[in-house]
Amino acid sequence: MKNPVDDALAAVSAYAKENGMDLCGRILTGLSGGADSVTLLLILLKLGAEPVCVHVNHMIRGADADDDERFCRELCGRLGVEFHAYRVDVPELSKKLKKGVEETARDERRRIFKEAAAEYGCRAVAVAHNANDRAETLLFNLARGTGPRGLGSIRPVREEDGVVYLRPLLCLSRAQIDEFLSGCGQSHVTDKTNADTDYTRNYIRAEVLPRFERINPSYLSNINKAAALCAEADDFIGICAEEYLFRADAMTAESLSSLHPAVFKKAFSLLYCRSCGEALSDAHLRLISAFIPQAENGQRLSFPSGVDLICENGAFRFLQRSEPLVYSIPIENEGEYAIPGRNSVIFAEYVGSAKPLHAYKNFYKLVKRIKISSDIIKNGIFVRNRRDGDAVVSGGMTHTVKKILSDRKVPSSLRGDYPVVCDRGGILFVPPFYVRDGVRGDEAVYLTYCEFEERRQYERT
Repeated sequence: MKNPVDDALAAVSAYAKENGMDLCGRILTGLSGGADSVTLLLILLKLGAEPVCVHVNHMIRGADADDDERFCRELCGRLGVEFHAYRVDVPELSKKLKKGVEETARDERRRIFKEAAAEYGCRAVAVAHNANDRAETLLFNLARGTGPRGLGSIRPVREEDGVVYLRPLLCLSRAQIDEFLSGCGQSHVTDKTNADTDYTRNYIRAEVLPRFERINPSYLSNINKAAALCAEADDFIGICAEEYLFRADAMTAESLSSLHPAVFKKAFSLLYCRSCGEALSDAHLRLISAFIPQAENGQRLSFPSGVDLICENGAFRFLQRSEPLVYSIPIENEGEYAIPGRNSVIFAEYVGSAKPLHAYKNFYKLVKRIKISSDIIKNGIFVRNRRDGDAVVSGGMTHTVKKILSDRKVPSSLRGDYPVVCDRGGILFVPPFYVRDGVRGDEAVYLTYCEFEERRQYERT
């Protein structure tokens, strides 16, 4: 007769060995109180590790969050496990930092994990992602647009900012975790927000993944196998890119032209990340591919975080930008227009063929759509950086761009190259704040302004 507890222990032990995880000694263990993290704690104990549990109360869910913290403290007390609780007012901090609540919570967890691991003498951090999480993340990345790295989804072992993260439960499904806890007679807490399908991940979990059951009952295992294969492919591409960067005396157009496109993109992604700690989007990589063959000496291509790719004596390198960026990009046809030096893009679409607005809102931090006369497009519009004296007439009043950005508390470091959409008559759109009076018409075109967050592939820790 099958024993779900023994089966889970055997599966995790084998998975850890296969992926080079040493589940011994002091391991910082993220404990939310949910089924996954409680299972992780129990399995680490049964496999002989010395977990040091850390619970982060994000102060998002009021009394429910306090109850979760109390549950974790009492569980660790009963098991004789070292426990540390941290409180962060994430809603308030996200407002202060002008970042999303989910992103702020994730960043704070990672900061706390790093500091706690060093303080309590832990050589690694264990977090409780399971096979369902990995499948959900692959589908999320696929829908959002990704390559081998994103399709590799959540990795079993990953070093990030000097911290080694271990995910030994990736071999277990959510159903196996429930069976394990039932076999142990162990309770857990439930986050009520997990049932809210307004969150994309919850929608994938509740509505999308179960439909794969009709196609193949083994869908979860197969998606996880595909993720592992994509992760291996991405690792190999990374090795090839690192080898090129090590051997090349200089990144010249000639040497770069000999690279496979996947290695080319990975090499620039690695260098960009080392320059500013952020990731390059596919749109930015396409800009690089077009820039390299025709770049002249001294010419620059600008990216977010104040970084430029510069051509110097036939070689290319990233360097920090010291001057405000100057640009002017014609918007002539339907399509996507990346804004230089910023994490933003403008989509131009005819009303009849435009994507629904929610298709953008699912994947971008900020979305603003305006509707303008197609005659304005025909007469020529363009997006450029703001200039001294810029102003727009909206609501019957004249607003200077300088005051708009100040009133909306746009950081001063982002104001110099702030984008404005113009025609021959001046500014018609200061995204996402003001639209010039009188721009609408019968035959209309949508301009959809989107801001996104350059960051690592979607993961929860």
